[in-house]
Amino acid sequence: MRWKIPTLIIIILAAIAVVAWFEWPALRGQDTSVATGGLPPDHELADAVGGPFNLVDQDDKPVNEKSWPGKYLLVFFGFTYCPDVCPTTLAQLAGVMKDLGPTADRIQPLFVSVDPGRDNPAALKSYTSTFDPRIIGLTGSQAAIDAMLKTYRVYAARRGEGEDYTMDHSSLIYLMGRTAA
Repeated sequence: MRWKIPTLIIIILAAIAVVAWFEWPALRGQDTSVATGGLPPDHELADAVGGPFNLVDQDDKPVNEKSWPGKYLLVFFGFTYCPDVCPTTLAQLAGVMKDLGPTADRIQPLFVSVDPGRDNPAALKSYTSTFDPRIIGLTGSQAAIDAMLKTYRVYAARRGEGEDYTMDHSSLIYLMGRTAA
């Protein structure tokens, strides 16, 4: 896949700006604790997006929002049978992680399935590893996925019948502030 230079530059600069924004207070010795959602705990929208979740990762291990202490989370919702948006977004995300070099070690990309009926841990591991081994696939029961969709305000709906169905879903990447250890 050939990257268009302006798009790649914009993505890289945006990622660097976001990391710098969150790191700048720490460099000045200010309190860097953040509420889930990446805003100061007393901000009126601190809990507007994001929050607790309990899923399993691509190795079938239980995980939650605190499973990657000290890392920024890049959270993307999709499904492994997605024909266009998901593979394109994950390829771009993998490119950004590569281009960030050592800075990428402070970021944990997560791919959360909106189709837990087909996306078991093994399928997610196979799928995400084709893009970048640092991208971790998450799934769980339909109830657990529905709870996370609500918490992140993500739209997802099944379209079609039988095995050839597809999923409509929001296509945003959420940058969540660092979690406490």
